[in-house]
Amino acid sequence: MFVVMSDSHEDRDVIQKIKTHYQNSATAIFHCGDSELSSQDPIWDGITVVRGNCDDDAAYPNFLTQKVEGKKVLITHGHLYFVGMGLDSYASFAEQENADIALFGHIHQPVAQIINGILFLNPGSVAQPRGKYQVKMYAVIEINEGHFHVSYRDLNHQPINTLQFDL
Repeated sequence: MFVVMSDSHEDRDVIQKIKTHYQNSATAIFHCGDSELSSQDPIWDGITVVRGNCDDDAAYPNFLTQKVEGKKVLITHGHLYFVGMGLDSYASFAEQENADIALFGHIHQPVAQIINGILFLNPGSVAQPRGKYQVKMYAVIEINEGHFHVSYRDLNHQPINTLQFDL
């Protein structure tokens, strides 16, 4: 089980709350950018984080790959792949990187879908939700026998009933 959050926009406390809740149980914790915090902040110990379009700190990478539970996870913010206009560009990049899972932020809205065998996931925003779901949220991914269970959670770590997916 691993945790994905994004777009915290200077809200360090929400990152800490999620990290504290999962740091002893998650195999990985990801932040998809736009934290607006320093890359040297100790909050990032144990969290894989990338640079978003609102992050001025050039020490953040634009993308990373990491093996988690036998799957190759690609993480980026998404603005460099124009995810606000669709996933075509990011899907091409994810395929080039041989990713099993492609995480992204930027649009502040939940997305969980399979494209060409790759799970694409946006965890929504822990600070500034947009679109249909006006809930501050993050996502938990569980892998069981090659299938993904994606559970979107509110900031009280409770599942959001309409945002539970088996893919």
